[in-house]
Amino acid sequence: MNVAAHALLYPFETGRLPWPASARVCLLNADELHGWQGADFDCVQTFKPLADVVGRRYGRCVPDLPEAQGSYDWVLVLPPRTRAWSRALLAQAALLAKPDGQILISASNDEGGKSHAADLKQLLGDTVETAKHKCRVAWGSCTHFDKARAAQWIAEAAPKLRTDGLWTQAGVFSADGIDPATAMLLAALPTTLSGAVADFGAGVGVIAKHIAQHCTGVSALALYEADARALAMARKNLEDSPVPCTFHWADVTREVEGRFDVVVSNPPFHAAGKKGLPELGQQFITVAAKHLSARGSLWLVANAHLPYESVLSASFQEVETVHAARNYKVIKATGPRR
Repeated sequence: MNVAAHALLYPFETGRLPWPASARVCLLNADELHGWQGADFDCVQTFKPLADVVGRRYGRCVPDLPEAQGSYDWVLVLPPRTRAWSRALLAQAALLAKPDGQILISASNDEGGKSHAADLKQLLGDTVETAKHKCRVAWGSCTHFDKARAAQWIAEAAPKLRTDGLWTQAGVFSADGIDPATAMLLAALPTTLSGAVADFGAGVGVIAKHIAQHCTGVSALALYEADARALAMARKNLEDSPVPCTFHWADVTREVEGRFDVVVSNPPFHAAGKKGLPELGQQFITVAAKHLSARGSLWLVANAHLPYESVLSASFQEVETVHAARNYKVIKATGPRR
C-alpha cells in the first residue's frame, strides 16, 4: 500500500475537511485511495502499471493533464520524489482548481514530505499541515496562489535539451545524461544488428537513437516504455530517425505484441519508488524470449550483482557475457527456448 495515498484521506477521516461528496475532484500522480467516500474523480498517472491499477478501480486513468483549467473544486496530489517535477505538478494543480478550489497533498517523510509541504505553502501562501503514517499532509485554498511562481515552476520542469543533444525533462530516468550502464551497452552493441528491433524500457530513446544512427540493417524500431513522460521525450529524440519507429506506452511484462529479431534493454530493477525488485528484469528477459524470432537475440545490460543468469539460461539456448566490469555486465542471449 502507498502510505502517502492512505495518509491523504486523514483530514477527511478525522473531520478536519468535509468529504467532497458532490465536488469535482482531480487526482494527480494517482494511486488507489482505499476508503475514499467522496465524489468520483479524474485520475492522472504517467506510470503505466500503476495507471492500469487505478484505471481498473476507478474506471479511467490517463497520462495527460486535463485541458480544462479552473474547473476542479479539489485537486489531490501525491507529489513525486523529484522536486522540480513535484513543484510543476503543484503549479498545474493550482491552475486546474477553481478560483476558490482547494489543493490537498500527501508525501512520505522519506520521499521529501516536509519539502513538498513547504512548496505548497510557498505557492498558496496559507496552508494547514498535519502528519500521519510518517507522511506530511498539507492543504490550502488557491484563491491567492502565486501565479508567477507557478509559471516559473512549470517552466523549470519543462522539456529541455541536454548537453548531448537529447531531449529530457525532470523526473525521467537519468534525466541529466546517459547513465553508465547504458553507455556500456552502447559501446558493446555491434553495428551489424538487423531486422526488427525492440527496446524494452526505452526511456528517452537513448539506445534506440544510437541503433537508428549506427545500424543500417535495422528495418524498424519499437520503443516500449512505462513512463509516459519519458516516452514523450523519446518521440522528440527520434523525430528525424532514418528508421521507422513506433512508440508504446506499455507495461513490458504484459503488453508487448509482435515478433522481433533483436531486443535491447537496460531493464529497471526498482519498482515505483526506491524498493529493489530484480524480478522486473527477470520478467523482461522472459518476455523478450517469447517475442524474439527463432534465432533472435537479446542484448541486455544490468548491474553486476543482479541474478539474471538462471532466467537467461532457462529462456535462451546460448548466453554470453560480452563485457563485464566492476558494476555492470552486458549479456547477449540467442535462440529463445520455446
